Amino acid sequence: MIDIDEECRKIEGFEFFSNMGGRGPKDDNYIYIESVRKVFVEPSESEFYGCYDGVEWLPTSPTQPDPFYEIPKPPSDLVAMRIKANKAVMAATKNLDKSKFICAPHDFSLAARNGVCFAFRQYVSESYYGLGDRWLTIIRLYYSGHWPVGFFKNKIVVI
Repeated sequence: MIDIDEECRKIEGFEFFSNMGGRGPKDDNYIYIESVRKVFVEPSESEFYGCYDGVEWLPTSPTQPDPFYEIPKPPSDLVAMRIKANKAVMAATKNLDKSKFICAPHDFSLAARNGVCFAFRQYVSESYYGLGDRWLTIIRLYYSGHWPVGFFKNKIVVI
C-alpha cells in the first residue's frame, strides 16, 4: 500500500503536463501524440496507428466508472486517503498554464485537471486493494509530465 503522506509530498509542487508534446521513451505500450489538437480536434488514424476508433478515453469526471477495476464502496480510511491525494493534485494544478489545452473554441484544461485527479484517486484505491498496476502506469506518465488520455488494448494514448 502507498504511503499517502509521501505521495502527497511528491505531488506538491510537481509541474503536471510540463512535457506534453514531447516524446517519451520508445515503448510499444504507448502512442505518443504531439498535441491536444491532434488528439481531440483533428485526430487521424495515422497518428493513432490505426486504432483511433477503438480508443477508450480515460475518465475526466468523478462520476465516471473506473475502466479497469470494479472497486467496492471504499471504507473511511481509503476515502480519507483519496481525499488527501485529490487535494494535493488540485493544489498542484491550481495555476495550470491553460494555453497548452486551448484549441479555439475548445478548452481542455478542466478535462486534464479532472483526469489527473481521477487517476490519482483510482491509483490510491488500486494500491489499497492490491489490484494491479494499471493506474500506477498512468500515474508514472503524469509524473513524466505527459497527459495520458486513453487506451487501446495494451497501449496507452499519451500527449
